[in-house]
Amino acid sequence: METLTKFEALLGELEPYTPKSVTIKKALADAGVTDMEASYDAQADKRNIAVAAVKVLSKMLSLLSESIGKSSNGYSVEGLRQRINALCKENDLDTSDFVEVSSITDGSNLW
Repeated sequence: METLTKFEALLGELEPYTPKSVTIKKALADAGVTDMEASYDAQADKRNIAVAAVKVLSKMLSLLSESIGKSSNGYSVEGLRQRINALCKENDLDTSDFVEVSSITDGSNLW
């Protein structure tokens, strides 16, 4: 079986979204991943890869769609939020560090 690199591991987390390579590389660097072409170790790298994935996905929240040449992608904002929430929950990350989390109040302070 072929070894999975850290770069490829991040691509796997981002599936089906396809951000640009430079966006992926920056997110990995920001998440503290130093050697992107090194083998992925689930025990040691999972959390940093998740942080990088959340950083990339949170950038995509501002897009509804994008077109490059003959190719176009549409994005579900709610789907992106659900994916971000799932990654955060799975890796013990605070979702509010990456996206705005709405808080519901009863409005009792208004009367």
